[in-house]
Amino acid sequence: MNQDPQPMRRERSTAQRRETIVLAALHCFVEKGFHQASMRDIATQAGVSVGNVYNHFADKDALIAEIAALEMQELHPLLEALEHAEPLEGLLRFAKRYAAICMQPDNVMLTSEVIAEAARNPALAALFAKNHAVLVTVLSRTLTRGMDVGALDATLPPSATAALMLDAIEGHALRAALFAPKTAALKRANEDLATLLRKLLTQ
Repeated sequence: MNQDPQPMRRERSTAQRRETIVLAALHCFVEKGFHQASMRDIATQAGVSVGNVYNHFADKDALIAEIAALEMQELHPLLEALEHAEPLEGLLRFAKRYAAICMQPDNVMLTSEVIAEAARNPALAALFAKNHAVLVTVLSRTLTRGMDVGALDATLPPSATAALMLDAIEGHALRAALFAPKTAALKRANEDLATLLRKLLTQ
């Protein structure tokens, strides 16, 4: 029995409109900041009415929540690969791929904005802290697996090491993108990060 194509088309159209609004919100947040960007700005960027934006999202916080969910979606393949990789090489590969994501110009701007706004907005801080906690959990599990088979330094505390690794990768990516944007400089910075992480994890 065939499904009625009408509801399916409406569903696709709704999903596409929602995605357009989220991408417009991302653009506005990067350009103006969370606080300064208005729902009207987002509607204009998306090419829809303000009422249409409110049909999909109750407020800016709902849009930010959607962006946090999309961030986790983007990272899911990296975490999936990490769960099935040899621990040390998997962690180093994750660091390289995660740093590349963090270095993307829009992500650099968005990260800077999140850091600034999170200090003023506990709800926003909590959204992105939840994503961070997921990353720490998966990294910790990989670290523990590596310690169990003797591939990694067994004296390292897994959760604290995972959190410090993320701090190192994110901080490195942000500084490299802002202050060493040339390809050769980025390559050297990435190689240095991999060397340091390898030594940290195996000493």
